[in-house]
Amino acid sequence: MTFHACPGRGVPIRLATSDIVGRDAELGMLRSALAGVRTRGATIFVVGEPGLGKTRLVREAARIAESSGRVVLRGRATSPLAQFRALSEACLSVFRHRGVPDAAELAPYRHALSRLIPDWRAERMTAADDSVVVLAEAVLRLLRWVAGGSGCLVTLDDLHDADADTLAVVDYLADNLAGEPVLLVGTVRPEPGPAIDLVRAACRRGAAIVVELSPLDGAGIRRLVAGCLGVDSADVPAETLGRLLADGGGNPFYVEELLAEMVGGGQLVRSNGAWHQNATVRPAVPASVLASVTARVRRLGPHGPRVLRAASVFGQHFSAALVGAVSEVDDAELRDVLRSAVGARLVDVADDGYLFRHALTVEALRTELLPGERSVLSARAAEAIEAAQPDLPGEWCRLAGELWERAGAPARAAELFGRVGRRAVRQGALATAIALLERGLALLEGDRLGPDPASVLEPLLEALVAAGQVDRARELGARFDLDAGPHVRARVHLRLARAAAAAGQWSWGRGELDRARRLIESGARPAAAARVDVVAAQLAFTDPEPDRLARAEELAARALRSATEAGLPEIACEALELLGTCARVRDLDEAEARFGAALDLAERHDLALWRIRLLFDLGVQAGIHVADPARLVEARDAAHAAGALVTALDIVAELAVVQLIRGEYGAAERNARECEETARRLRLADMSLTALGLRVCISAHQGRRAETMALLEDYERRGGAGSDFSSALWGFGLAFCSLLEEDRPRALAEFDQAAKAEANRPPQYLSYVHGPRLFLAVLEGGADRLELTAARRSASGQARWNRVFLALADAVLSAREGRAEATATALAEFEAAAEPFPLARHLGLRLLAEPALDGRWGEPARWLRTAEAFFLTMPAPQVAAAARALLRRAGEPVRHWRRGADTLPTELRLIGVTVREYEVLTLVAAGLSNREIGERLFVSRRTVETHVANLLAKTGQPNRVALARYADPRLPDVTGKSQ
Repeated sequence: MTFHACPGRGVPIRLATSDIVGRDAELGMLRSALAGVRTRGATIFVVGEPGLGKTRLVREAARIAESSGRVVLRGRATSPLAQFRALSEACLSVFRHRGVPDAAELAPYRHALSRLIPDWRAERMTAADDSVVVLAEAVLRLLRWVAGGSGCLVTLDDLHDADADTLAVVDYLADNLAGEPVLLVGTVRPEPGPAIDLVRAACRRGAAIVVELSPLDGAGIRRLVAGCLGVDSADVPAETLGRLLADGGGNPFYVEELLAEMVGGGQLVRSNGAWHQNATVRPAVPASVLASVTARVRRLGPHGPRVLRAASVFGQHFSAALVGAVSEVDDAELRDVLRSAVGARLVDVADDGYLFRHALTVEALRTELLPGERSVLSARAAEAIEAAQPDLPGEWCRLAGELWERAGAPARAAELFGRVGRRAVRQGALATAIALLERGLALLEGDRLGPDPASVLEPLLEALVAAGQVDRARELGARFDLDAGPHVRARVHLRLARAAAAAGQWSWGRGELDRARRLIESGARPAAAARVDVVAAQLAFTDPEPDRLARAEELAARALRSATEAGLPEIACEALELLGTCARVRDLDEAEARFGAALDLAERHDLALWRIRLLFDLGVQAGIHVADPARLVEARDAAHAAGALVTALDIVAELAVVQLIRGEYGAAERNARECEETARRLRLADMSLTALGLRVCISAHQGRRAETMALLEDYERRGGAGSDFSSALWGFGLAFCSLLEEDRPRALAEFDQAAKAEANRPPQYLSYVHGPRLFLAVLEGGADRLELTAARRSASGQARWNRVFLALADAVLSAREGRAEATATALAEFEAAAEPFPLARHLGLRLLAEPALDGRWGEPARWLRTAEAFFLTMPAPQVAAAARALLRRAGEPVRHWRRGADTLPTELRLIGVTVREYEVLTLVAAGLSNREIGERLFVSRRTVETHVANLLAKTGQPNRVALARYADPRLPDVTGKSQ
């Protein structure tokens, strides 16, 4: 029901609330989308001028969703500077009553979601990879969890008032909801701005459906008015309908407000059950809806305008206590006014205060304020907020800043915008941060008596750099005349130098570093010197010059000394990590010592994010040195627990490398694919490309040529040809595919291409190319012991993967030199190093057998049988066939492998057990007699006896009981698989 106050008496009269009128097609489309949400999600934007019924339509959709058992999340935007307001309200609309989720699948996203869910804020830390895209992915996964098996509806009202970061999340959801059981419905005004731009763009790319509401026609207005008056359409007074058609413009809200004004003003009266135009009252229809709202406020009594004008200063949402402090009305009068305003449907009661029902109401009340009056009320409101909320948490800081700006206090406003902007930077809300900080900076530029502008400029530069607006950061830093001390100005130049390193603009970066150095020399601050050197080291590390690693190492060492002297543990950690990374391509033990020292430092000073990064670094070391993924798993879990999702992606990619060399192809593919897809959704182009490159290598290690080349084509199409990782694709990927095709010349050419690329630009990671390349070169007579010795002394020679192939090369060279003992030592080293690497081990055995056959040394027959069995199962038929050909050349018997050979356990295949004998062994283990086995396999009893005798001989078991005990009772029953 709608209530409107009767003039002069304060007694409400009742108008029936109308049903949704004239929106049958739109409502039908929403019903259809809700019906299919369990299997397919969608994004729908309802676009229309204020008052056309966007919110009412969405509320009806929410009612339908709830009645069918679906969860509904409701949020509404209020201001472009109110960060994540709509999303936070949507989350709280559910979790306020149900409690926050404790699902394991959401654990990695708790820190990102803590920006929206207050219950999780206590455990929040600022993550190095915080970003709105990470938050968007977190929201997507949260909605998937909320939807469960029933689906859910998310309604986001007034997105035209949303902050840029909320719009970024909405845009991300629009692109990714199709596969989720979630329907997102947002309302937007068509006025120019980022919200409508988002809607149009999403519609063009097919990511969203746009429903544009138009004004109601005459029949619709008649139905609307009849519903409000509680009569049939035919009983609506003609004069009333004509006036509403003329002045309402087909806008349902305008029509309802004008109708309420006519009833409340006595122009439309009810007698004998019918409504009539009152000829005795002058038909003073308001010139605009704003005037109508103003008139209704005046009817609330003498204190009504005073209270609601004070409330309008705060915006659409307000607190009774704060309004009382600003309006200076006593508590009893304040309660009376608010009670009447609720009854008149001007104001609604909210969970934590009151809410104007329409933004037009707020605009009308503010319009009546004179400039001086607005300034005074704004100052009172700001003071009231600061008295009630001294720390200005959350949205209070932003609102106080806006009020001080309206009150004519730009310095104080800028200070608060700077504070809330810095918070937004820490939370990864970059667009919001930039808007706030630029607003504060503009105020300071016009108020030279204000605080040091560097307090706003420095975080603004940080936000611009993080958002990728490097040119804007450069222009702003260059033109702004910093009236600050040298250390503050130096930090600004360092920020710009970091931006230059990220953008690959080394000349600019070096210029910014020179400016910072001059300022620090004049200020003589050791702490600032440490910051300069560590940034210089980062810049050198990314510089494409050949000596970049040496220069980065020198600078990082100097930064470490200064940071230690100045007591800056974070800078020291950064310097130690750089030193370890540089050392990794020279000496693994030294690199591990550097990373270990940095980890100790991070743990002593409770630097949680540095601890994660260093666990990652040490996990990489363990993967390189011993192929152990345990520390990488620990680092990944720590990154997930901290909400450092981008760091976790780096770790998952490295984990995929370790799984690849260990032959765990399924796990490696899953991790690489997850990394690629998540990075793509998070818009991390480099990470997504690297993960795709890993998939090329994983496919190549399985000999899948067609798949490998298709992935490689996609990699190069996406710009991967010029990246650092390309050399790994050739030497760690394609070359192995060629070896599995028995194309050694091609493999050696690919190894050489990779080695040449790495020589021209040493990679930042340790290469897995040099070991297998050297072994192949030794086989072809293109490398000698001098090269082997140099390779063993290098950092890559310390990597376990490379040690496998270097030991093989050593065995071949030692055998050629006639040094039998050295050959045996190298073979033992190979067997020990190759234990975790099935592909490297068996390729090594196959390749090693050839010179061993020719030189009559080693155990080539055993090596070839082992390799044949492995590659038959893999399958890599060309390598298996090559192994059989070498066995024939050696005069060894070659078994015929029948269908089903790939089901044989490796240990049985190696002792020559056939598929049929394996079937018999399985049935012996099951306790069947020879007669029963013959009946089961459709063979004679004598044939079964022959198979059992062969099994006893091959397994070395003394009798049938021992043979049954020897058999694994968990072997699958393959009876009937072979004929």
